[in-house]
Amino acid sequence: MRDFFRFLRTKTFFIHFTLAVLSALLVLWIAFKCMGIYTNHGDVVQVPDFTGQPITELDAFVNGKNVTYRIIDSLYNPKEKPGTVISQDPEKNSEVKHNRTIYLYVTSVLPPQIAMPKLIDRSLRQATAMIESYGLKTGKTKFVADPCNNCVLKQLFDGKEITPGTLIKKGSVISLVVGKGASSDAQTSVINVTGLTYCQAKSKLVANGLSIGALILDAPMKDTCSAFIYKQSPGADNIVNMGASVDLFITNDKKKLTNEDDEIDGGDDDDGK
Repeated sequence: MRDFFRFLRTKTFFIHFTLAVLSALLVLWIAFKCMGIYTNHGDVVQVPDFTGQPITELDAFVNGKNVTYRIIDSLYNPKEKPGTVISQDPEKNSEVKHNRTIYLYVTSVLPPQIAMPKLIDRSLRQATAMIESYGLKTGKTKFVADPCNNCVLKQLFDGKEITPGTLIKKGSVISLVVGKGASSDAQTSVINVTGLTYCQAKSKLVANGLSIGALILDAPMKDTCSAFIYKQSPGADNIVNMGASVDLFITNDKKKLTNEDDEIDGGDDDDGK
């Protein structure tokens, strides 16, 4: 053992130890260099923007861009053009290695089908809530004299009665025939829908036995569903016949909502005087 420790202090040991360390470092350097060449380390491309590209043109789109693609899911969105890319992973302009696969989410060409729910004998409020929860749209509501007040008597698709369980495309419009009591002059109170979006207001008005009258836009707009109601006619708390229509004034300018509230508050003060 003493000879071993004495050897560790010799010049020969230090020379061999140094050579071994240098050899190991050289081998590691060569290995990392070869690995970088094999994996194209540092050789990257920018991910192109696939959003909005039609499915039928993807092969031509990726040509020469040094990436490949794979469609992994299709989603139904009635607001988007069918058969187009809506999102991707990795995101556009990300740096990836050559021939990286880009995973795409696209809009389905055909909407999915669902079983028509049973709305008959439910209240109008329950029926409209079910229509929305099933991914359908509420169409026109017709009120007729019937002893069952506020009950759904018929459910219609394209003007014809549709039986529960029938397969129907998601997003289809369902119209309702609703009873308004034995008397033909049943009345209801107009609810306040100012400040709500048009789609929210439409659902609430229909659920309360009212219908949509004129739709007055303060400016051209593509999406009326998300626009806001800044005025309605007749106003809230007016008593009208069941099924009466309410005219809605809509805007994308939220300042109009505040201005309308100020006008109402100011009017109340004047009445107090």
